[in-house]
Amino acid sequence: MKYLVPIFMLFAVCASGCYNRHNEPQSEAFDDFANCKIGELRDLCRNGCVIIENGTVCVGRITSSDSEGNFYRTIVVEDASGGTEIRLGLYNSATQYPVGLMVSLRLGGLAAVVENGVVQIGLPPQKHDLSPRELETQAVIDKYIIRSSSVEPTLPTLCEIASLDTSLCGRFVRIEGLRQAPAEDISVEGYIRFADSEERAIFCSISPYADFADSEVPASEVTIQGILYKESINATIGEQFVIKPRFGDDIFATDDI
Repeated sequence: MKYLVPIFMLFAVCASGCYNRHNEPQSEAFDDFANCKIGELRDLCRNGCVIIENGTVCVGRITSSDSEGNFYRTIVVEDASGGTEIRLGLYNSATQYPVGLMVSLRLGGLAAVVENGVVQIGLPPQKHDLSPRELETQAVIDKYIIRSSSVEPTLPTLCEIASLDTSLCGRFVRIEGLRQAPAEDISVEGYIRFADSEERAIFCSISPYADFADSEVPASEVTIQGILYKESINATIGEQFVIKPRFGDDIFATDDI
């Protein structure tokens, strides 16, 4: 695994017939007010998968992107209290749901469960299943996710490995002062192991399909930012905190800050 290494966009609608109206924010419909904090959703799932009560509305900004291939058919939405991952039946969701876009989540009737440390939301599971299903079509997605016209830069929560806990899972975080720290007995495809100055470890998850999967990791001290998970690496390593970068430049030399 190798080196990974907000501009306000003006959209002009021309008469060419090539304009896709699904890319236009639903600003005319965005009049929701949050009555539930995203961080509160975790408590709902403490005993497993649940159906969210009708009328539940959260408002937050998108912090993930599938534009470089490290996220697949999901978006992550965060407010000041926490983050949640929404399962979508979409490819190239970044064209409609870019990082920094404010959205309203009308969650009533959807299912929520904690997987890999993160509250994940989707359609209720099939009988005898325990995991929410993807929001399967654009019409279904538009029923539950309302886009605004507001796009602003998103700032990561600065963390240290020693202070990580599951309440941070699903949030956009940044950890500084790391060096790549491979070990012969824990090499796992799709993950890079890093450690801080106290030899505390964290893993970075990079899909082989990500655009930056074959880029070189800097040999110097690095900073990593991305969405935080806690997942089982394998039977030997067990559960570890994992950062999943959105873009190749989410891993960079600390001196470049």
